[in-house]
Amino acid sequence: MMAPRLVVVGGGISGLAAAWAARRLADERGQPLEILVLERSAVVGGKARSIARDGWLVEAGPSGFLGGRPAMERLVQEAGLSSDVVPAGVASSRRFVYRAGRMRSIVPNPIALARNGVLSVRGIGRMLLEPFIPRRLETGDETVWDFAARRLGREVADRMVRPMALGIFAGDARRLSLGSAFPRMAALEREHGSLIRGMIARKGKTSSGALSSFRHGMQSLPLALARSGRFTVRCNATVEALARADDQWQVMVAGDTAAIPADGVVLAGEPWAMASLLRPHDLTAAEALDAIPCPPIAVVALGFAPAAAARIPAGFGVLITRDEGFRMLGNLWETHLYPERSPEGHVLVRAMLGGAVDPGIGSLSEEEVVQLAKAEVARLYGITDPPVFQQVERVARAIPQYEVGHRERVARVEQALARLATIDATGFGLRGVAFADAASDGVQTGVRMAARLLGNPVETGAMVGSG
Repeated sequence: MMAPRLVVVGGGISGLAAAWAARRLADERGQPLEILVLERSAVVGGKARSIARDGWLVEAGPSGFLGGRPAMERLVQEAGLSSDVVPAGVASSRRFVYRAGRMRSIVPNPIALARNGVLSVRGIGRMLLEPFIPRRLETGDETVWDFAARRLGREVADRMVRPMALGIFAGDARRLSLGSAFPRMAALEREHGSLIRGMIARKGKTSSGALSSFRHGMQSLPLALARSGRFTVRCNATVEALARADDQWQVMVAGDTAAIPADGVVLAGEPWAMASLLRPHDLTAAEALDAIPCPPIAVVALGFAPAAAARIPAGFGVLITRDEGFRMLGNLWETHLYPERSPEGHVLVRAMLGGAVDPGIGSLSEEEVVQLAKAEVARLYGITDPPVFQQVERVARAIPQYEVGHRERVARVEQALARLATIDATGFGLRGVAFADAASDGVQTGVRMAARLLGNPVETGAMVGSG
C-alpha cells in the first residue's frame, strides 16, 4: 500500500509544527506517511521574519516567545536550537506607558503606580476594591475593556488595559473578547471570583515562563524545522483551490498543470486565506473565518547612534494611550531586550502603527509611513539626530482580532472541519496569536490529522510534549 499523503497549506510556525508533529507520530508508530508543506512566499516563517542587515537584526513580526509551553519547548529541542535560545535581558521587566505627555514606568505596586502618575489615588482605591466585586453571573461574551472596568475600574481599563491590548493584538480592548483574547484572566474570575485572589492562589504554582528569542531571530525555528529533511517543503507555491475526488483531496497550486492528491489537508494560513479554500465545501466555515478582522500593521525599525540612543530608556518598550496625539501604538527597544540586535552603543527602536484602532495606516505609502514614524519617534524622545538605519515592513492583513463572538466563530469552523473529516485547520487566527501558542496548536493539529490518516486516532493531550 502507498503511504498516505498529508499536505499542509502554510509554512508559518503553525503549519511547520503540524508537519513536524505528524512526522513524529508516524515515526513513533513505525508507519509511513508522506508530508508536503506548501508555502506561498519565497521563504518559510509566515509572520516570523528576521532581517539581518549591516549589523542590525530586525523582527518584522513577533519579537519573542514565552516559555512554559511543553510543545514549544520540545520543538525547539528537536530542531536543535536549545543552545540558541536567548532570554530577554533584565531590562525587559521595565515597561512604560506614555500618558499625559510623559513616559511613565509601570510597576506592579499601587503606590508606585500612583507616584509614577499611571493611576490616580482614586483609581488605585477603586482597583484595590477588586476582591469585593461580585463575579459576573452571565455566561455570554464580554469585551476586555468591560471586564477590566467592571472588576478594576474605568481608569485601569483606560490607562493600562487599553494600551495592553494595543501591545499584544494591536487591537481595541472595547471590541476584543476576554474569553478568547485573554482566557487566563477570565479563568481567574471564574475559578476564584477575583483577579487578585486568583493571582495570590496561583502564585508559585503556575508560570507563564520567561520571555525569550533566538540568537538569530524568531524565524530561526521555522527555518530549522523546514531544513530538517523530515518532510518536504515547497516555497513559492500558492494554493488556489481544494477539490474532492473520490476519497482524496486535490490541491491546486498556481502554475501547476496537475493537482496534488492528498489523503488529508491541514490549513495553516491566515483566516481569510483559509476561508477562500473552504468556501466551496462549507459556506458556514468560510463565513466564520471571513468574519475575523485582520487590520493592517506597519513596523518601522529605526537605529540610532550613541548620542541619540542615550535619550531612549533601558527597558522593554512603551505603549502610547490613544489621546496623546501620536499614531504610533508604541515602541519596542530591541537592543535592550536581546544581545546583538544593533552595533555597539547604538539602539534599535521598533515602532508599530496601524492595527484595529488605526486601519487607515494601510492607505499610506511606504515613504509616508517611514516619515510618520521618524517624526513621532523624534518627538517622543526629544531626538534631533536622524536615524542611521531604517527598515520598514508592512502587512496589509496582519494580527487577527479575537473580537466578541470569536469563540462561536471558531466553533463553527471546527464543526465544519469535523464533518469534512480529513481536513483540519490551525494558525494564529483561531486559538492563540502568540508564537508559542500558535506552535502548540500546530502540534496538536498535526497529531490529530496524522492519527486520522494512520488509523487508531489518539487524544492530542496524550502525546508527550503536545500540551
